[in-house]
Amino acid sequence: MSSAPHSEYRRVSAQPDEHQLLRSLIDAGDAFVSGSDLAKMIGLSRPAVWGKIKKLQESGFEIEAVRNRGYRITAQPEVLHPTLLQIAAEDCGLEMDCLYFPVLDSTNNEAERQIANGRAGPFAVLSSCQTKGRGRLGREWFSGSAENLYLTVTYEPRLPSQKLQHFTLWCGIQICRALQALLPDNRLEIKWPNDLHCAGHKFAGMLTEAKLDADGLKALFFGLGLNVNSNPVTFPKELHNRATSLQAISGKALSINAVAALALKAIQDAYNICIQNPDTESNALLEAWKPYDGLFGREVVTEQAGQTIKGIARGIDSSGALMLDAAEGKQASIRAGDVTLSQF
Repeated sequence: MSSAPHSEYRRVSAQPDEHQLLRSLIDAGDAFVSGSDLAKMIGLSRPAVWGKIKKLQESGFEIEAVRNRGYRITAQPEVLHPTLLQIAAEDCGLEMDCLYFPVLDSTNNEAERQIANGRAGPFAVLSSCQTKGRGRLGREWFSGSAENLYLTVTYEPRLPSQKLQHFTLWCGIQICRALQALLPDNRLEIKWPNDLHCAGHKFAGMLTEAKLDADGLKALFFGLGLNVNSNPVTFPKELHNRATSLQAISGKALSINAVAALALKAIQDAYNICIQNPDTESNALLEAWKPYDGLFGREVVTEQAGQTIKGIARGIDSSGALMLDAAEGKQASIRAGDVTLSQF
């Protein structure tokens, strides 16, 4: 965990009066909302409402103001915004505190600091920029664009670790299910165990970390890096042929706050599946995995205990391990490690 003090990073919170104002304008759609109605609802004067409108305009909202008609939103910021995030979370039924930081070293690090300072799970940490974003095996995760999503969801299960052994796989399934509704013409896939792909290009990575004690899982940190509206040509050169974004896939920009809320709800659903369905989870996992299996039938290679194993991927077993048809008719069960596509 980073040794950076908790006070080094600035959290930005949704303000109640701003929330009421934006909720009213968003719910109105293309219709105008009068200044007097907004003033009455929030409990402020009309000049004070106008002051808040100007502040929203300065933060990236395009709000049309017409005398004797009122206000309406014509465009919203294309980056994470704590109030828009809160509204999107409410709209999808998410019940979880969402802590937004414009800049962090990493959301997983901040989640650990929050736990160490007494915040109870579940909660989510989100940021527009990570200076030390990381993926599996300590690898760096490109995290410099506010057009992308960086988040960590934290739980305090107090359960045996076996109870949540499939959590990462279920998160991949549930996130793909949620995003597939936004991208109906494109097949989203999971590259076992923790990468999300479309047409051979990675658009998201997952990282699960845990703290254990004698009672089992003390804290569980699920990190997600999701490329939302970035242009892949702006990625580091080594990622140009390997990475993509939801906008590049769909051909249109998506609301990053709505995508964040959908992803958080999907993670919560994955956690609930693991907690609430211990007897049927394995069978349900096998069936849920199949539509998103990005490796099935493909030639792959992995390293296990210093040995290179090549084979044809055959899905997962009830433990979540990757099954391979290896050399000489043998089967291999891969429980951890990197798996890459192979050219035999």
